[in-house]
Amino acid sequence: MLPGNERSVLEAFRRGDPPVLTQVYRTYSPEVLRYLSRRFSVHSEGGSRSVALTPLDLDAAHQETFVRAFRPHMRQAYDGVRPYLGFLLTVARSTAIDLMRASGRVAREAVPLDDAPELVHAPDDSRTPEEEALSSEVRALVRRFLDALPDEGRALAQLRFMEGLSQEAAADQLKLTRGEVRVRERRLRLQFTEHLKDSGWLDSDVAPGRLELGIMLATLSLCAIPFGSIP
Repeated sequence: MLPGNERSVLEAFRRGDPPVLTQVYRTYSPEVLRYLSRRFSVHSEGGSRSVALTPLDLDAAHQETFVRAFRPHMRQAYDGVRPYLGFLLTVARSTAIDLMRASGRVAREAVPLDDAPELVHAPDDSRTPEEEALSSEVRALVRRFLDALPDEGRALAQLRFMEGLSQEAAADQLKLTRGEVRVRERRLRLQFTEHLKDSGWLDSDVAPGRLELGIMLATLSLCAIPFGSIP
């Protein structure tokens, strides 16, 4: 169930309407942050133990949770019946473990022991004419942004936001450290946030403390473009 618990809200959420995504983010963001701040039990060949995110990875996991949860196939996967927070915390747990695997803090074969709701496969629904029109508009918006980037920025956007590679995998392909990818990615998100504001997709007077929300929505706009859909 989403904020408002109305069918129209679920339909708007599945379409990816920014006001609804913003409301969902503001409603559940504190709970997700609290959940990610806890310790997680994992099991590997060395036995069971509890691990926690570093402060640096905590911020990345918080942001990445909503980026993953708001991707088109994940929005479609939510059935509107189960509590959305449980669905979201499943994504948060997976994100936290992935980040700790990438940083080497847990083994790659480690399995989280915590119970959480299972994600369902996304239905293969066709788009409405309105969604097709919105997709075309977003593609044009992203195309203008990518055209203005230097080659290294365009390559990072392609790997992280269109192909969906992890920071570690993108770093390997770009011959960078994960820290360098993280810094460049944050700069890229800030640049795209400004691009969205200049294009009228975000309020130009974003209040202090709301910048992360703008970055998150900017990233979602990038993630809404399937790989290969921009020539």
